[in-house]
Amino acid sequence: MFKPATLRVFAIVAMVLSALGLVLGAVLTPQSPSFALSVLSWSLLLWASYLGFRLAGYTLYADEYKKVGMRIYLIIIAFAAFMFVGITVGLMLAVVLLSTLWGLKKNYDEWQPSRMSEETEAIK
Repeated sequence: MFKPATLRVFAIVAMVLSALGLVLGAVLTPQSPSFALSVLSWSLLLWASYLGFRLAGYTLYADEYKKVGMRIYLIIIAFAAFMFVGITVGLMLAVVLLSTLWGLKKNYDEWQPSRMSEETEAIK
């Protein structure tokens, strides 16, 4: 459930669902006052799904894969709530999911080059 290959598949599913939510939100609510918030929320969730896909390709610890996986699964659940219950995903949920995935990716990207330089120094 939290293996990298499984997470990549579900991240692709989350990207497709987020794109579908973006299109449906744009088509179904163009006159609604919440139109901009709906489009912005689905755009952020699409971006978060992409970050989850990228993170699933990294070499992470098991607990970090679990963090990424939970956020990817929450994006899929948000789409299901939008389709079956009619609840529009809130901007706050989208921002929280995006910021947590962005933070994980940023931390890993910053840590990886410094770790590489330390390993290179240790070999010398």
